[in-house]
Amino acid sequence: MFNNAALARIGLFLLCALWVLPGLIGHTPWKGGDGEAFVRLWQSWHADPAPSLYGWVAAGTAWLTSPVLALHDGARLASGLFIAAALFFTARAARALYGSDAGWPAALALLGCLGLLVRGHEFNAYTAQFAAAALLIHGLAVIPTDARGGWAVAIGGFLLTFAGAAAETAVLLLVGLGLAAGAPAWRMPATRRALALGVAGAVLLVTAWGAAWAAQGVPWSRTLESARWAAAPHAYFLGILGWFAWPAWPLAAWAAYRGRAHPSEPGFILPLSVFAAMLALYAFAVDPGEEQGLILLLPLALLAGAGVSTLRRGAANALLWFGVMLFGFLALVLWVYWSAHDLEAPARVAARLTRLGMTGVGALRPWALILGGLATVVWIVFLLRVRRTPMRPILVWTAGLTFVWVLLMALFQGPLDQRLGYAGLAAEVARRVPANACVETYAVRSQAGLLLAYHSGRDFRPADAGCDWLLVQARRKSGLPAVAPEWVKQADIIRPGDRDDRFALYVRR
Repeated sequence: MFNNAALARIGLFLLCALWVLPGLIGHTPWKGGDGEAFVRLWQSWHADPAPSLYGWVAAGTAWLTSPVLALHDGARLASGLFIAAALFFTARAARALYGSDAGWPAALALLGCLGLLVRGHEFNAYTAQFAAAALLIHGLAVIPTDARGGWAVAIGGFLLTFAGAAAETAVLLLVGLGLAAGAPAWRMPATRRALALGVAGAVLLVTAWGAAWAAQGVPWSRTLESARWAAAPHAYFLGILGWFAWPAWPLAAWAAYRGRAHPSEPGFILPLSVFAAMLALYAFAVDPGEEQGLILLLPLALLAGAGVSTLRRGAANALLWFGVMLFGFLALVLWVYWSAHDLEAPARVAARLTRLGMTGVGALRPWALILGGLATVVWIVFLLRVRRTPMRPILVWTAGLTFVWVLLMALFQGPLDQRLGYAGLAAEVARRVPANACVETYAVRSQAGLLLAYHSGRDFRPADAGCDWLLVQARRKSGLPAVAPEWVKQADIIRPGDRDDRFALYVRR
């Protein structure tokens, strides 16, 4: 029914699905970046006159999946869709630049980047920029041989701006114009014409969209997100690339070294120009964070797709065995912690988990054992059966990373949700506060207050709002702030093992 090539493609698609899907659903917004992005998204749905591309798509996925998924789970699927789109366009761009054999290695190199793993499985509006940039870069890659790439440039530029990345759009379009001026592959009249139409189309779409928002009172500075940039440069992203883009960057460096004799070749000049331009732009980012740097992975993955096939045997074996040993060790650690959590052995590790606030220590979870065991068996069988091909090192690395992520979610998604989510704390608030009552908040951190309001369904308001209930958050050093004598404490609402999430609930006398 299927030949070997078809089975291999099915296996690769399955690997991508196993990377993308676990961790997207089945848990509440977690404390940190996931929760912060969700509360911003939740607020934008209620009060933002100009939601971003991520907000629109997340609203759509939440609505489509509302019969079967909670709001936060359905909305988080948007991140998975954008990651899948970025993979598709990266593979297509690699095929255009290096030939048909480079598509899957480029996609696997992108999936294998350590910096994408967590950020690709949480609420992250930058995944929309990631996908749109991949579309635009794909357009630049194919336009020398297919004038329809101009459409990808126009649509990608518009969507990238719609996703809140006007500066990135401008930089990538300028890279395209620079290639048309100086690189032989883009200097052909038909290519220049298609590129000019693509750039003009992007500018027209952005102008029309910005004018529509301006007519509703949204300023152009908001549309173009000009507040994202500072005057003083920094080296944040350069400093994290060593681990953030591993293993794409050493493979990309090897490909660049191999191609140094032909610097005007499309597969050399396009990804290097994009990477250098984006790295220079991000040196001026205000409040830089890992989630903002996803676009930097795209050109590195393109080059890595070319570098995999030319790796020397020693380097290829080093990457392969490093991946096997690293992910095998991490899997062993996860199983030890599972044993401590479910079986209370080793006892010292179990006691440490209890001190850290993990719930359910000592209770065996059969489904976690079954799913984790299945994932482990599949990984071992894969290692025994994977064929010797030039793609094997990056395939084994990405499969190992995927295996460890799947194992982590299988064994610990539930306990992590209890430890990092706010649903349990919110349930305590909902149990004590009547459904029609409002709750004043005092000294409550924004993220915590909004997530408690979301999960509890109660009306949270600022202090002095005249409510009969008051929620106060303790500080790590100073403890609970003083409240007026008219308030009587009803309960301490505490997350075990966390000195930050400690609340007191009061009722008015």
